[in-house]
Amino acid sequence: MPPMIVDVGAVHELIARGAQLVEVLPKHEYRELHLPKAVNLPLSELDARSAQRLDRGRPVVVYCWDALCDLSPRAAARLDQLGFEVYDYALSKIDWMARGLPVEGSSATEPTALSLVREDVATCALDDDARTLRAGIDASPYGFALALRDRTVMGRVRRSRLDEAADGATAETVMEPAPATVRPHIPLDELERRFHHGGAETLILTTPAAELIGVVRQADLPGHGEEDRRAGSRVAASSSWRS
Repeated sequence: MPPMIVDVGAVHELIARGAQLVEVLPKHEYRELHLPKAVNLPLSELDARSAQRLDRGRPVVVYCWDALCDLSPRAAARLDQLGFEVYDYALSKIDWMARGLPVEGSSATEPTALSLVREDVATCALDDDARTLRAGIDASPYGFALALRDRTVMGRVRRSRLDEAADGATAETVMEPAPATVRPHIPLDELERRFHHGGAETLILTTPAAELIGVVRQADLPGHGEEDRRAGSRVAASSSWRS
């Protein structure tokens, strides 16, 4: 049988058992970003001799970049043939980062969407009524609430949709069922492109499992707050001049 494919939850359980994390991507990719405490054993260098670096008494979890990359299943098959207890984290590094989990490496401190996350967005249940929704949104710094089932984002309720809604209306009946979301690992330049392309002022951060992490504001991007302040100063100066 081929080595078992595991998800992120099983990876955490294996780590708790003392598993060794092994990145099988090339060295330069490992140096940039890797899972905490992972070692690097590139597939191109994997053989019986190099595998001696690993402890045969502990499970081995191999990973590469993403689910389309076939380096980890190939490495898992090789290590299995060499007699190791090996597991393939097939979704790999991109899945780990997209969940907002910590990484190490030379690029680990570069800011991402997660570095700007805000957790003060209003949330509601699908059966919350319009009166409850209005109160929650009015107390929030945003003009919407996110309808959740457990932590899964089911939709977005805009305050404007509630102006004419009956008090008995629920989040489920007035929500937008598919608001755009982004993952927390994307760099700030890509985040800025997402804002520009969508014309939004706020974006929703979720994990690949659609679980809410928080929201990010365009105004919090580097330079945007300063531009807003300069624009405000120009308006104030213009108003002062007219008076």
